[in-house]
Amino acid sequence: MGQSTARPAVSLEALSRNELEFREEVIYFLIVDRFNDATSDEEERRGIWDRGDMPGLYDKTWMQWGKYWGGNLQGVIAKIPYLQALGVTAVWLSPLFEQVDDMQFDRAPMHGYWTKDFKRINPRFLPTEESSSIHHSTTLRALVEALHEAGIKLVLDVVCNHSSPDINGSKGVVLDDGKPLADYHNDATGFYYHYPEITDWEDEYQLVHHEMCGLATFNEKNVAYRNYIKQAIREWINVGVDALRIDTVKHMPIWFWQEFTSEMKAHKSDLFIFGEYGFGKPWDARTVEYANKAGMSILDFGLCDGIRFAFSQSQPGGFQLVQSVLEYDHVYRRASELVTFIDNHDMPRFLSICPDRRKLEQAAILLFCLRGVPCLFYGTEQYLVNNTDGGSDPYNRPMMDSWDEGADLFRIVQLLIRLRRANQAFTFGSHQQLYVSEDIYAFVRAYRDSYVLCILNKGVDAEITLQVPSQLGSGALVCELTGRSIDVRDGQIGLLTLQSGASHLFSCPGQRLTGTVVATFQLNGLETNPGQRIALTGDCEELGAWDLARSYGMEYVNLNTWICEVAFEVSAGRLINYKFVVLNDTTGAFLHENITPRRLLLPVGGRVKVDALWDAC
Repeated sequence: MGQSTARPAVSLEALSRNELEFREEVIYFLIVDRFNDATSDEEERRGIWDRGDMPGLYDKTWMQWGKYWGGNLQGVIAKIPYLQALGVTAVWLSPLFEQVDDMQFDRAPMHGYWTKDFKRINPRFLPTEESSSIHHSTTLRALVEALHEAGIKLVLDVVCNHSSPDINGSKGVVLDDGKPLADYHNDATGFYYHYPEITDWEDEYQLVHHEMCGLATFNEKNVAYRNYIKQAIREWINVGVDALRIDTVKHMPIWFWQEFTSEMKAHKSDLFIFGEYGFGKPWDARTVEYANKAGMSILDFGLCDGIRFAFSQSQPGGFQLVQSVLEYDHVYRRASELVTFIDNHDMPRFLSICPDRRKLEQAAILLFCLRGVPCLFYGTEQYLVNNTDGGSDPYNRPMMDSWDEGADLFRIVQLLIRLRRANQAFTFGSHQQLYVSEDIYAFVRAYRDSYVLCILNKGVDAEITLQVPSQLGSGALVCELTGRSIDVRDGQIGLLTLQSGASHLFSCPGQRLTGTVVATFQLNGLETNPGQRIALTGDCEELGAWDLARSYGMEYVNLNTWICEVAFEVSAGRLINYKFVVLNDTTGAFLHENITPRRLLLPVGGRVKVDALWDAC
């Protein structure tokens, strides 16, 4: 008899679990090879550094930028106390998969994007003679355990679009846990597309089918390929991966991602997934479609550009460029879950385009105060930079060379993370611009009774007055960054002197909602008008038992988004029915969704997260 293909039974508890609430996380992205070398003394003595099949790919002098420099998984483990001290809650590692062990011109695949075997670990990241199998690697297990013990989640970088380019006559040779699976030059089963390189980056067909930088491009229509890549990532998830970062999302069709993400979340229901839609902007329809319909969040290149342009002055507008990006937030269904950043491994570091440490500190403050899940590129907190060739790849990937926990930016980031964890306005709050110009930006984030007021001046000394939300009350506010006190009177901050380079951050955390079960509901897909508000109504006591007078009010986030948390006590563990409803307190009018009630199986305890799209049909 053949093996059964039936899926295991799913428990009711599993059905009530869902995606991690990643808005409260802070991601630290590191290039494994360039982070920390923890080669053992014995290996040093024996001269064992080149752990791959081919010698000569390792450069201990750190002068040949295309070669391996020795960072490894044990090096990451050794620096977990440093990451924990900084306060980051998730670590995104550059791809760990086994790579083609060869050089193309002057470069080896230290970056991790020329995969040879998706079910094995790059042996160059492991101790000598340790198994590279993800099932037998003691170092990988130790890494996962050490991260989780420190309260840090593991983000796996996944490459579904391509394998390797032509290197010395070999291209796209892929193994399945050591067994031959595919070869671009001997592709009888159609694992790959065989098209030339992309020449028109606006052509949908070329984006999906043609090659990027000569990389062998997988044929996602081939079900054998899809089964292989999905099984490989499931096996990594089983080791303890908490989230996935997906490479080159724009180069595969959206139907593939819908299939892939749904199956990954079926395997691990609380998995958070975000993708790299390279240089996508909110005014680009295809970017928004992928962000809203692919089953994952995306990296926010639009906001990254806005912040970089504002400080580098490479485009006119200053902080108005940042505000203009945020004004597009309503096009996204989950703008507050976009992963935000100011530099990464594909662009010059911030200090390469703006060589002013004070402005880097201000950019970091802005990053952590705006909506989204902030992601810090390794070494930013230590002002890491190399400006050779303008700091472009590979010079944006220097070796981490400082671990100073007293560095100014380290301590600023440390404080910002603490504030984010304590104040939900950072993670759930709406954004209200108070003042914006080329050089000055003041805004408030607000959620329930929590508030954040951020004021930045990247220009010369200035004086401004600010109208602030009445909920901030009257009295003194004390800056978390400087200790400066300012007075609020009747919703106004009187003449405020801002010194050149000044950064002020005022955090007013409210009371967190508690309960046996706390459910976060987010609604998108409905643009409300002045005077309207959204509420939840349902068949349980906590939602008013269908009585609209006792319905549960939601918080405005942007033109397209409302959010709320609900504490469930008597209904914990129950299946509830609910709807969203538009209320107008002035006219008394109301509008229900035109659907049968939605259903939600609440867990017996803990937190649950619900993303919904308004249904008016």
